[in-house]
Parts: sequence; structure tokens; C-alpha cells
Amino acid sequence: MSKLFFLLPFLFISQLYAQTAPRGDSVQAILQELSVLNEEFEVVKQIPETGRWYLTLPHDEVPDILLESIQDAFLYDIILYCQYYGWKYMIDWRVLASKAARESFWGTSYLANRSFNYFGIRASQKNWACQTFRYCQHVVRNDPQPSAFIVFPDFSSSLWMFLHTIYSRHYLERLPDEGETVLAAIEAERAHGQHYWMIDNFDDQLRGDLYTPRAIINTWSGYAINNFCRNCNRRSDLQWIEKIDRVAERRGEER
Repeated sequence: MSKLFFLLPFLFISQLYAQTAPRGDSVQAILQELSVLNEEFEVVKQIPETGRWYLTLPHDEVPDILLESIQDAFLYDIILYCQYYGWKYMIDWRVLASKAARESFWGTSYLANRSFNYFGIRASQKNWACQTFRYCQHVVRNDPQPSAFIVFPDFSSSLWMFLHTIYSRHYLERLPDEGETVLAAIEAERAHGQHYWMIDNFDDQLRGDLYTPRAIINTWSGYAINNFCRNCNRRSDLQWIEKIDRVAERRGEER
């Protein structure tokens, strides 16, 4: 019999978990529920260092009904963080959510659950992450060669450092205003190791128009110096924005 046949009763439960589990843990609740299938299918595995579960099924073998449950749970877990940080750092929140979804396969990857590194942020060339923000631990994964990825304590820390990654100068200079909207805030944070609104003599909120998904994607896609997947391009990145839109619409979230 197919895996889908055995998954069906757990998928129903997963849909309920996606709606009732504590925010931040609902993807884990689904994966833990699926762990009862491990003996026969090894649908998920547990990470000894963190006790968290990750999905072992190849992405193209995940049944649609399970994928939808995971997508709903993932957006439920991260949307408030992405919307808040998007507002604070003048970026369309869907860019943040779509990159986290793509890099972590909707929060189910080993790296995301071993290190809370939802954006595939490498330690290489990011001395500021350790020296200023004290994210100094690494975990080595093949990608495809062994690479050191930063370990974070939670999703919001990973998100914050992702913003610092895409707001590095070689990205900012490609924005329509060359990053003028956010540059002072990013420089202040790298000097003080705090969010800009916690720094004395700094405004509580930046002023200006939000950077659009297309504007942000144009700063990283197609350039050699970045942290993103080798098979990504501007078209596929925009398609992941569309995926977030569909999940948000299904969940009744405001876009």
C-alpha cells in the first residue's frame, strides 16, 4: 500500500494541529504526530541535539494534503514575526516568509530544526554575526561541500540576521534608493548589537516606502555573492511569493 494510505488518518489530525498548536510549534506538532509512522516509512527523524523533528520525505513525494497542512502551520508560526520585522525594516513581509519557506521547506528541514537557521545563513564573511550579535556557534552541513551554518536560538534571531544579510552594502547599493531608507539603522545595529529602536537618539520607526518583493529579489538573484540556493532565479523567487499569497489566502490572513 502507498504511504498516502497510511498517512491519511494522521493528515486529518495534522490539519487540526495546524489550527490549535501553540504559535511557533505547530509544524513540530505535525512532524511529531507523523513520527508514529517512523518504523515503517521513516517519514520524520528526531535530532538528538535539539529534540526537534525534521521531514525525511523527498520534497516531491510529500502528498499535497500533508504539504498544505504544513504550509498552513508554517505561516501560522512565522507570520507575526515576518509582518513585524517587515514593518520595522521597510520590506514586504512576504519576501521574508517566502525565503524562510523555500530555504527550510516550510520549516521541516534538518538545518532549520537543528540550528533555527531558516534562511541558510552561512558563517563565512559574516564576522559581524559573532562579533556584534554573539551568534558564534556553527553547525557544518554539506551544501554541497561542507559549510558552516550559524546556529540561532529561535526563528526571530534567524530572521533578524537574514535582514542584516540582505541589507549588507553590496545588496543595498542595488536598491532603487541605494538602501538610504535602512542604511543608518543597519549601521547603528552593527555598532551597538541592538535593534535600532532600542538605541538612544534613534527613531522608533523608519520612514519611507516599503521595498517591494521585486526590488529586494533583484538585489540578490543572479549575483555570485549571496547565501541563496544555486537553482534560484528571479522568476522562481517571485513564484515563492505567490505560494505565500496562496497559503495566506487559504488561511484568511491579510496580505
